[in-house]
Amino acid sequence: MASRRSEAWIRLAVLAATLALAGLDSSACAQWFGDMPGGQFELAEAVDVEQIDNAVRLQLERAKAFLNDRQWDEAVEIFRKLAESSDGKLVAVAANRYVGLQDWCQRQLVALPPEALTLYRGRMDPVAREWYDRGISGRDRALLQNVADRAAASSYGDRALMALGEIALESGDYAAARAYWERIAGKPSATKDEQALAHVRARLVLVSIMDGQLSRAKSELAAFRRLYPIARGHFGGSEGVYVELLDSLLAESASSPPAAADRDWTTFAGNPRRNQIAPALVDVGAIAWRHALREEISPLPLGAGQGVRALRGQPSCHPLLVGDLLLFNDSQRILALKRQSGEPAWGQSAVIYQSEAGGPAIASPRFSGLADTAYTMTVGRNRLYARMDAIVTNRAQAMAASANVGCLVCLDLAAEGRLLWKISPEEGWAFEGSPLVDDRSVYVAMRRGGVRPQAAVACFDAGAGRRRWRRFVCAAETPARGMLPESTQNLLTLAGETLYCNTNLGAVAALRADDGRILWLSLYPRALRGDLGKLSPHWRRTLNPCVLHHGTLLAAPSDSPRIVAFDARTGQLIWQTGTEVEDAVDLLGAADDWLLAGGPRLYWISLREEDRGRVKHVWPDGPERPGYGRGLLAGDCVLWTTRDKLYVFDRETAQPRKVFDLAARRAAGGNLLSAAGQLLIATDAEVIAIDKAATGGRAGGGVSRGFSPGATNGRGFLQDATDGRGFVNITGDSCLNTTIFKPYEN
Repeated sequence: MASRRSEAWIRLAVLAATLALAGLDSSACAQWFGDMPGGQFELAEAVDVEQIDNAVRLQLERAKAFLNDRQWDEAVEIFRKLAESSDGKLVAVAANRYVGLQDWCQRQLVALPPEALTLYRGRMDPVAREWYDRGISGRDRALLQNVADRAAASSYGDRALMALGEIALESGDYAAARAYWERIAGKPSATKDEQALAHVRARLVLVSIMDGQLSRAKSELAAFRRLYPIARGHFGGSEGVYVELLDSLLAESASSPPAAADRDWTTFAGNPRRNQIAPALVDVGAIAWRHALREEISPLPLGAGQGVRALRGQPSCHPLLVGDLLLFNDSQRILALKRQSGEPAWGQSAVIYQSEAGGPAIASPRFSGLADTAYTMTVGRNRLYARMDAIVTNRAQAMAASANVGCLVCLDLAAEGRLLWKISPEEGWAFEGSPLVDDRSVYVAMRRGGVRPQAAVACFDAGAGRRRWRRFVCAAETPARGMLPESTQNLLTLAGETLYCNTNLGAVAALRADDGRILWLSLYPRALRGDLGKLSPHWRRTLNPCVLHHGTLLAAPSDSPRIVAFDARTGQLIWQTGTEVEDAVDLLGAADDWLLAGGPRLYWISLREEDRGRVKHVWPDGPERPGYGRGLLAGDCVLWTTRDKLYVFDRETAQPRKVFDLAARRAAGGNLLSAAGQLLIATDAEVIAIDKAATGGRAGGGVSRGFSPGATNGRGFLQDATDGRGFVNITGDSCLNTTIFKPYEN
């Protein structure tokens, strides 16, 4: 008990020193500590969302009454006007789920009785037909989307959705194609024409095959075979019975070699869906090169070696790989190296962007003083986007208004990193993390500080950085309660035309990328009580964007000890784990039947229909918590490090395949990236490249660059007693106790 109290007081001392560095005077600190004995907190349960007002509710009640009285004309007119005048407000469709007013009104129109639907179509079809014809002739997605959004119940709504799905399929956006076609199949008033329904559902099987979801395709095809055994149609240039055509396509796909893993790693977790599988790892050889990272540390008055970085403990650098360029950043610099050699990409210096703010970077704490600082970026169309200079995203009430809240920068990689634009947020707002990009726009999570911080999503023009829109998502209390500075790192997820935002404020939301309209918003159970002196591990989920996998949206919010899964199209909660995963801080990705979550331990969470959401395997299964850095899904394996070892697990069985002794190479664990026969590790002190082609001896220690201390340069690497290469093969009897890989019982 005494040691726990001592630890709590040390952490609170870190808070006090950080507050002072952040600009709070001693009286403000004293007031805070006086208000929060022992650092305990209790949050209000309410999560604020922008709901419709009472006047609109009254209108909706009137429309329902008109429908009950079969006064179709009055009911149709109310729904039509409300849909057209919608300003982004939300309607509750369940206890914890909301949809936009426009979408809700369109759903009511789609579900109208036949007589009322005929009346509506008589009014809307002429306009919808004009939009549809122009959209088809010009392949104009915006016009077709207009039909799908504003005239969904018209005679042309389903046709527009079908055309949008075909366009998405042709462009390789399988998730968007599925979403469009599922809207047709799921409509309450879907056409009774069985041939038309067969055509839609055959397309859903086709998109599963093309997306490589063969298990899902088999299940869908079996159901299709029962419903439409003789339905005919065509795919591409082939015409025939749908079942036979799909059987042939499925067999061909199953016999084809798997598609090569994308070697580029253009954003955090690899791609905008936050679910990229890296190339398979080759056997680890010797270090090819290493580049030291600049130390970012606050000189807190806790004695030598006890600054924030020493307490923080986790590596903060998350590199990107684009072609032969390796890109990474800290709070004030962006660096570019040649991946194979570790040399500067251009000129004599690896630094391609230096903040004008200057001065030493200060590692910013979250409310606990122990959160992990993280640096991420995104590359799209040969441009690099990053949030820089960020110290605080939610200022404490007593902090100076001039506190640094960061900026977004855009660099042209085709011009050796030339700065194209730089934008700063408006007063009171902050950029929460690095953005995502598509062909036209830049999307970023934003936060407005206060006792109840506001989460928002904003869109900027990719060419010039001008803001296109910003949408409020929700607001809720955090343990900081406006009295402590917070540094948040919220990242978005993007799939086709839809953005997904895990707010870490009690809500997950889906938004339209073109205009920011909220498609759905769902609440999850929050942790409302705690102690700042000994926060639960889930509060350390710093980089935790949603992961999109086969129509399921997976999230591990920092304000919940659970992992939750939503239907990506509707926002309906599908499943949630128990609290046994509260120390799972990273969602490494989902593949086949598994969601892999990392942190101090490694979790296999089932995605199978019969036991989805259940933890089936954990490593280690004892009291140890050795994990260090962010692991990686590579090929059919899971890579995961401790401070001195790299473990390779079979992704399907959770059994260990190999373990590599990193310490024998004078390396350490960290954030992993696998690329073209090379393993890259971003530790808390350096970026290390381990190349199978490198040889031992004098070169084993690698070429040291950057700010590397001399103790790690030119020393060679130490051979492991096992086989002289620092490599242990885990087969049969092993130095690891394989009994710890028993199925996890919860």
